[in-house]
Amino acid sequence: MTMAVLEQSKTTTPVTLNQAYRYALDPTSEQVSLLRSHIGGTRFTYNALLGLVKENWDENRVRREAGLEVAQEDYLGTSHFDLLYLWADQRDELAPWWSENGSSTYNAAAQRLSKAFTNWRQGRAKFPTFKKRGGKGSVTLLSSALKLRDSHHVRISRIGEIKTYESTRKLYRRLQRGTGRIVSATVSEVNAKFLISFTLEVTRSLAATRSPERVIGIDVGLTTLYTGASPEGEEEPSVENPRHFVTAEKKLSHAQRIASRRQSPRLGKSPSKRWKKANARVQKVHTNVRNARNNLIHETTTMLAKTYDVIVIEDLNVRGMVKNHALAKHISDAAWGEFSRQLEYKTQWYGSTLVRAPRFYPSSKTCSQCGAVKAKLLLDERKHHCEACGLVIDRDLNAAINLARLGLPGTSSGTGRGGE
Repeated sequence: MTMAVLEQSKTTTPVTLNQAYRYALDPTSEQVSLLRSHIGGTRFTYNALLGLVKENWDENRVRREAGLEVAQEDYLGTSHFDLLYLWADQRDELAPWWSENGSSTYNAAAQRLSKAFTNWRQGRAKFPTFKKRGGKGSVTLLSSALKLRDSHHVRISRIGEIKTYESTRKLYRRLQRGTGRIVSATVSEVNAKFLISFTLEVTRSLAATRSPERVIGIDVGLTTLYTGASPEGEEEPSVENPRHFVTAEKKLSHAQRIASRRQSPRLGKSPSKRWKKANARVQKVHTNVRNARNNLIHETTTMLAKTYDVIVIEDLNVRGMVKNHALAKHISDAAWGEFSRQLEYKTQWYGSTLVRAPRFYPSSKTCSQCGAVKAKLLLDERKHHCEACGLVIDRDLNAAINLARLGLPGTSSGTGRGGE
C-alpha cells in the first residue's frame, strides 16, 4: 500500500447515525412485577385499540351494506395520534389502572398498532391480529423516561434503578463525551429474562473510503458460511458453517418432548409450573443457538469489513428461497440476510465498499476462465464443468471469483459506500 493510500485511509469523516446497544437486566422481584406491568399494559392497550377500530369498521360496513350513507369521518383513524386520542378518551373505562404505568407504555402500543395498519395497507403484512398473553413481550420507552445512571445501573421512570448483568461502560462513556444521545429504549422479556436495547443517535468518525486494492467476492452457502475469492482467481480464507441449529436439534427435541407432556396453556387451562420450567429449557436452547449464530456473524463481518477494501456479495431473495421446504431450515440457520445486513453498516464504519451483484447475475453458471454461461446448473452439482474450455472448479469458488471481478473499477456501478 502506497503512502498516499495510507494517508487517505487515516482520514475520517464525522457523521450522525443510529446505533443499538443491548444489555441484560438484573431486576429485583419487585422490579420484575413492575416491568411485566408495563409490558402487559402495552399488550392490553394494543388489543383494546385494535378491538375498538375493528368494531367501528364492522359497524360501518354493516351500515353501508344496508344502504345507509357512511361518511369518511365515521371511521376511526389509525395514525399514531388518532390512536393516542382514542386511548385518552377510552382509558378510564377500559383500564382504570392505567395511571400505574408510565405514559411510554401506551404511546408504544399506539405507535406499534399504527405501524401494523400501515404495513397492512402497503401490502407488507396481513391485517393486524390480537397479541396473545405469554412469557414474552416488550415495551418501548422514550428518552425522557430513562437515564443511564452509571456503567451498571439504568433508571426507568416508575420502576427505579435497575442493575445490569454486564458493564455498560462503552455506552456510558459515549454519553459522557456527548457523542451519543439516547432516542429510545426497548425492554423485552425473553424466557423470563429481561433485556434492554438502547437506540442511540451517535456521531461516529467514519474512515474515508479506501482505494480498491483488496477485493473479495463472497458466495454464501450452507457448507461454508461463505466462500471468498480474489479477482485473480485466488481463494481467500473462508469460514465453515457450524450449523448451530442442526447441532442443537437433538437437545432441542428432547426438551420439547418433555414440555409436550406437561399441562401447556391451551384449551382454556393455565399452564402448570412444571410446563413453565420445561418450556424455559426449550427457550434456553433456542437462545443459545441464536447467540452463537449472531456471535459468529459479528466476528466474520467485522473481519471482512476491516480486511478488504471492496466486498462483493449477491443480492439474494432469502424470503423467497425459504419457501423451499427442503432447504428452509438450513438457509435460516445460515442467516444470509443478517450476514448481508451487518456487512452493509460495518463497511460504512470501517471505510470499505460493499457492492451488491444484480439479483439474477449468473455467478455460478458463468465460467470464471472463459466466461461461457451454462444454460442449467443443478443444485446438487458441486463442481462447475465448463464445456467450452474444460475448466473443472468448485462451483462456490467459481461464483466467488466472478463476483470479485464485479468489484473491479469500471465493472460495476457500486463504487460508493454500500452502493448497488
